[in-house]
Amino acid sequence: MSFNSPSVESRPHFDSASVSRFAELVKKTVTSPRTAVRKRKNAAQGKLNRALAEQKRIAKIAGLRGVSMTLTYEDAADYSPKHISGFLDRLRRALKSFGHAMPYVWVLECASHLHYHLILWLPRTYKLDATKIYKWWPWGSTWMQACRCIKAWGRYLTKFDGVAKLPKGARFHGCGGLDDAGRTAVLRANFPRWLRELVPAAHRARRYPGGGWVDLTTGEVFRSPYVWTPWGPKLVLGVSLR
Repeated sequence: MSFNSPSVESRPHFDSASVSRFAELVKKTVTSPRTAVRKRKNAAQGKLNRALAEQKRIAKIAGLRGVSMTLTYEDAADYSPKHISGFLDRLRRALKSFGHAMPYVWVLECASHLHYHLILWLPRTYKLDATKIYKWWPWGSTWMQACRCIKAWGRYLTKFDGVAKLPKGARFHGCGGLDDAGRTAVLRANFPRWLRELVPAAHRARRYPGGGWVDLTTGEVFRSPYVWTPWGPKLVLGVSLR
């Protein structure tokens, strides 16, 4: 990827005052609530889309089927982050005898009511008991059906409507039940493009305290080859990426 910038002659002159104003503008843009929400949504979409792709791979190998589900709160004041984890734990215990992990994705939304949308991957011979589901979710209504088009339901989930209306501090998405390769792929989904090209496909990385990213397998530290300028991001030529 390359970025064009105007020639030196055509660039406007920047004095210390204008540079200071520019820095303040960048700070406000980066920290604005609207920008923060958009970044959270983009990161979540990348993660969940990758998770669904990995879950489809696992389901094909294990012979699992997709089920769409919605769990709705009658009163949003009843909300607790422990409810969704407790519900999934009960379902996992019910499936334990089948010897399969239960891949899943969930998204928390708030429209007329606070509710969760889920995709669950279950053994084809296992039939969900509506009575048990209602018992495991006593805070409102439930809905479920076979998910015949994972791609369409996935798009519906990842639209992330009403994120700003969610309870303060609430997570608005989650996924699980992946194998090691799947977890690595999901972790890498939000890597910068330049980092994905440098870190081997089977390796994981995290942000390094001194700046950049560290490969958790080799310990190598990678730093971005781009810098931010008043004319946008610029590739620093002749600088090592590591």
